[in-house]
Amino acid sequence: MDATDSRSRVEDNQHELMDFFNAMDEVFYTVDMINLRVMHISKACEKLFGFKQADFLNDPKFWLGLVHPEDKHIIESEDKILRRGGKVNNQYRVICKDKSVRWVENKIIPCLDNNGILIRLDGITRDITERIEAEEKHRQSEARYRQIVETAQEGIWTIDENEKTNFVNKKICDILGYTAGEMMGKELYDFMDDKGKAYALACMERRRKGSKENLDVRYKTKTGEDVWASISANPIIDEKGNYKGALAMVTDITQRKMDEDAVKKSEANLRTVFDNTDTAYVLFNTELTIISFNALAQKFSEEINRKSLEVNCLIKDYFTEERWLFIRETLDKVAEGEIVNYELSYTREDGSVRWNNVRWLNVKDDQNKNWGFILANKDITEAKIDALEREKITADLIQHNNDLEQFTYIISHNLRAPVANIIGLSDMLKDHDLDAAAKEEVLDRVSLSVKNIDTVIKDLNHILQARELANEKKEQVYFRELLDAIRTSIYNTVVSENVQFKCFFEEAESIFTIRSYLYSIFYNLSSNSIKYHRPGIAPIISIKSHRLKNKIELRFKDNGKGIDLDKYSSQLFGLYKRFDNTVEGKGMGLFMVKTQVEALGGTIRIKSKPGEGTEFVILLPV
Repeated sequence: MDATDSRSRVEDNQHELMDFFNAMDEVFYTVDMINLRVMHISKACEKLFGFKQADFLNDPKFWLGLVHPEDKHIIESEDKILRRGGKVNNQYRVICKDKSVRWVENKIIPCLDNNGILIRLDGITRDITERIEAEEKHRQSEARYRQIVETAQEGIWTIDENEKTNFVNKKICDILGYTAGEMMGKELYDFMDDKGKAYALACMERRRKGSKENLDVRYKTKTGEDVWASISANPIIDEKGNYKGALAMVTDITQRKMDEDAVKKSEANLRTVFDNTDTAYVLFNTELTIISFNALAQKFSEEINRKSLEVNCLIKDYFTEERWLFIRETLDKVAEGEIVNYELSYTREDGSVRWNNVRWLNVKDDQNKNWGFILANKDITEAKIDALEREKITADLIQHNNDLEQFTYIISHNLRAPVANIIGLSDMLKDHDLDAAAKEEVLDRVSLSVKNIDTVIKDLNHILQARELANEKKEQVYFRELLDAIRTSIYNTVVSENVQFKCFFEEAESIFTIRSYLYSIFYNLSSNSIKYHRPGIAPIISIKSHRLKNKIELRFKDNGKGIDLDKYSSQLFGLYKRFDNTVEGKGMGLFMVKTQVEALGGTIRIKSKPGEGTEFVILLPV
């Protein structure tokens, strides 16, 4: 092979080598140090710096002009090192054509001749901007982490797989009174008493199995004092799943423990009082969820509702839908600051009646905001029975006195007249001059007077029976069912007279009372409205119920003839008092209504005008 072929082969190899270099992201270059010129530079220079190969080939100092002014000192010492044959590896910033700043790593290898003269430099420059930025972020992150760790309000404590301390922050040292150096290499148990150590060992075994947990541990400080700490511990597991130790976040809870102990003692004292009072208490929040209750409240609930009280259950679940409407209205009043207080009775399975005094109270926080409610329930059966007995005795005396006056009136008017008539007729029968026809007429009149006496006696007996029924057992009576029964009993009259009943029982659909009494009241008022309707006008009877504070109001209104109250108001509810003789009647209906309403502990009043109908307003106790 001649010299020409050899030179050609070298050139081909150089071209192949340059093609290889040009395909890479790093910038490869060669500098002739004898003639101070750039011999070769790869095309990656354009990608890295933004300048073309020609810019570097034409000006050997062009490269130096790209170095960031603040980093020029880094390359100032390169020349001496290279001329001694030393390699250079520097990192610095360069300013690219688009004015962006990039970090580069520049490695230079010198080539010396046999006399030790620098004749050539071979170098490679790579873009390390992303690496530098990542390292800076990591450094900043480590700095922030270190700052957080050292200034954290929680202690940070790590141990290795041998349970030896390998890191503690300043907070841990402050809590236990040791320096970091004094704690390094020691076990957790070196800072606990025997009881705490046994507890911690059990927790440590669970952590080895990967458990994460929070626990309260009692430590001993350097001065021998007890200190409580809350520890949130997590195992440290390597990439292969091996246990490498544990990290714990430690919070000093000594004061909290002291406060909790004080609260527990206070709560124990309050609970003792709470459970031994003669009043049942149920506490619930503004979401109407039960928070607490005492033993007596549980007893009442099981006895009355057949249901046990449970914390976090809704108070609504312990009332019927009908009753809850009243309770909801009560709570609205209590939320506004009103204290609601009333008496309530219920019947036990054995039939005995118990009475309770019920109070609803509002609970407010320090900012005067509504925090919740208290339901207080006290058994007042004995006191109530005594009071009711006194009231009953008083009412019975008053009623007996009124009855005596009424009976005296009946005897003096309704019995005396027929008796006097019989006496006179008897005297007439003694007259022997009466013919047979006259005697028969006298006997007929005597018979009529006797029948009138019998009628009065039966009416008196009926009134006395009504008084005795006051001892009849009470039950929950539904107004609509009661009225349906009455309409069925007078069905023919309702159809023939085209009677319309309009009922409004949405507010109060029932009442706990004596069914027979209420039936009689509804029946008499309804039949009176039909009996005394205006001729040619179909009777319309409206019956409405309203729930008041502790009573139920019933309003019976019709479109009948009406009553002149200016003329008859004082006699309206009297026995045998009638104000319309165009229809048959005895004057017993309204008397019986008033008698039965009062026997139920209620009152009745009337509103009426002739030709405009009549309205009866009845108030009955709940």
